[in-house]
This record gives sequence, structure tokens and C-alpha cells, in this order.
Amino acid sequence: MGLLLTGLRFLQAGLLSLSSRRLTRALRAVAASRLRAFLAGVGTSALTQSSTAVSIITIGLTHARLIALSEAIAVILGANIGTTLTVQFIALHPGRLALLLGLSGIPLLARRSPARFLGQALTGTGMVFAGLDLLNRGLAPLKSTPWFAAGLAAAGENHLLAIAVATLFTALLHSSSAATGLVMALYAQGAISRETAVALVLGNNIGTCFTALIVSLTSSAAGRRVAAAHFLLNTIGAAVFLPLINTLSLIGGLTASDPARQVANIHTIYNIVSSLAALPFCTPFARLLERLVPDRRPTS
Repeated sequence: MGLLLTGLRFLQAGLLSLSSRRLTRALRAVAASRLRAFLAGVGTSALTQSSTAVSIITIGLTHARLIALSEAIAVILGANIGTTLTVQFIALHPGRLALLLGLSGIPLLARRSPARFLGQALTGTGMVFAGLDLLNRGLAPLKSTPWFAAGLAAAGENHLLAIAVATLFTALLHSSSAATGLVMALYAQGAISRETAVALVLGNNIGTCFTALIVSLTSSAAGRRVAAAHFLLNTIGAAVFLPLINTLSLIGGLTASDPARQVANIHTIYNIVSSLAALPFCTPFARLLERLVPDRRPTS
């Protein structure tokens, strides 16, 4: 897990450095167009492999009054879809490419040109694949230990418990991609059912909001509303899909034969459906947030 997390940080930092100017420019260009805001969220999140980074930048832009709250909400919805590419990416069989990608990026790290950011991304990719490979190997014997098996069995019997555990775990890791990588490994090793994997994915989507919530504490009311929107949208989405876990599990099983790919596809389907369903309601949702998170009144 440590190697996986560090690799994701390297990968995201490298991609963000390569595209930071374009990212901010793209997000600033979304004013007065919900569709453009949504597409900008998809594109920038896919480009940086980090919905958290997009959320934090969106909080800053909303705080500075450069984009309206309804457009910021559309960006967040788009980012939820864009980040699914990260999970699809880590569903690849990792051991085959880890060493090649990691070694190809190391020589570029010493350069002072932007190539060093490419090297950072390549090295991070190799670390992600190596971490996933080790994670799969390490979980194979662990699933037969009594305490670990008992914990997974409890999560399998109670989907609400599984969602709560995944939410907390993702909040601590500050990475839904890493948490979903763990879910992939558990399901691939037969340690959990596909239904439990779906519940854990729902919790991962809630837990990823906590970094933006923490960052927003120092922001204006406008910035705090964006973070609240991210949290509420993902929580409402998980609540709506909770009764549909078996259906989503069945659909995911039909999309691929590879267990890791099934989990990745479930993650993608959930985020696409929930984001597109919420997109038409950005404006009324923004009005609701203005009531829920009022402006701070100056103290006399």
C-alpha cells in the first residue's frame, strides 16, 4: 500500500506539473456554461489523474469569484467521471510493466526541463504497478487468517458497515484510487464478494471528499459550498445506489471476465450514472447550498 500510495503521488504530481497552467486556464473558462464546466471537470481530472486536485482548484476559483457555484458543481460532477480513468488504468495487470516504466522514468528525473515531470509520472506509474502486484501477492495468504476473514465477512453481511469502513479508510489515505486498488486486489483473490466490492467502492467515493472539506475550512463561504457539494453529491449517490448493489454487481460481472476490470467498470458505471443524473440540477442544488452554508456575518 505504501508503494502504491507513493506511486500515485508521483504520478499525479508529475501530471499536474505538466498541465497546471492549462488546468487553471480550462477551469477559469467555464463561466456561464454548465456543459463546458462539466466537460472541463472530466478533461482536467482525466489529465491530472486526481479529482481531489481538481476539487481543490475549483474551491480556490469559486472563493475568488472567478466561477459561479452552479458551474463549480458541474466541474465536480465531471471530475467524478474523469477520475474513473485512474481506476481503469490501475486495473491493468501491473507486474508486466512495473520495472520497464519505473526505470524509463528515472533518467528523466535529473533533467531541469519539463521532461523531469514526465519522468516523475513514468516513475510513479511503475511504482503503482509494482505496488499493486505486491498487494495481490500479499493478500493471497492474508485472506485465510481468522481475524482478516472475520472482518471481511462482517463487511459482506452489512453493506452499510462496508461503506462506512471504506469511507474512513479512503479519508485516511486521501486517495480513492488507492483504496479502490485494494478492493480490486481483495476481490481478485476471492477474499470478498462482488457485492461487497460494490459497497466498498461506494464508500471510497464518499471518503475522497474529505481532503477538499479540510482545505475548504480556510476558504470563504463560496469555497466551503463547493466542498459541501462534493460531499453531499457523493453521499446522496451512495445512498441511492445502496439498494441497487446487487443490480450493479450483476452488471459489472457482465462487462468483463477479469475481476479487477469488473471492479473498475463498476466504479466507472456508478460515477457516470450518478453524475449525469445530478447534472440537470446544478442550479437548484447551488441555491440549496447557499441556504445550508450561509455567508459568515462579521462580528461586532
